[in-house]
Amino acid sequence: MKKVLFSFAAIVILLFGAMKVWESISYGGTSYYAQIKSDGKKYEDKSDSGEIYTRYEYNQAAFKNSGDEKSVTFTADHNLRKEAYLKLTYNESKGVTNWEEVQKSEISKSALDGINRN
Repeated sequence: MKKVLFSFAAIVILLFGAMKVWESISYGGTSYYAQIKSDGKKYEDKSDSGEIYTRYEYNQAAFKNSGDEKSVTFTADHNLRKEAYLKLTYNESKGVTNWEEVQKSEISKSALDGINRN
């Protein structure tokens, strides 16, 4: 009985670990910082059920803490506040997978210098 429980626990731990690795590869990535300086481009789409929804697309430069620049594209379900600072998670295979508003004080000087140049 102990062997069965131990085997079951080992399988659960392995599956959980594999799920975390897959999540990290699929949705994890490098942090970049950007500032919203203009309105996003408005798109209206229709879901499979016929419901109309609006999204806003942003194409702009973003900067790593080291100051390295990358051109990124991401969307939001509402028009983002102008002058807001964002932390973006960029995944090489999926692009921007996440964004969140942050305070200016949370951004490195090198990244801020890049943002201010643009």
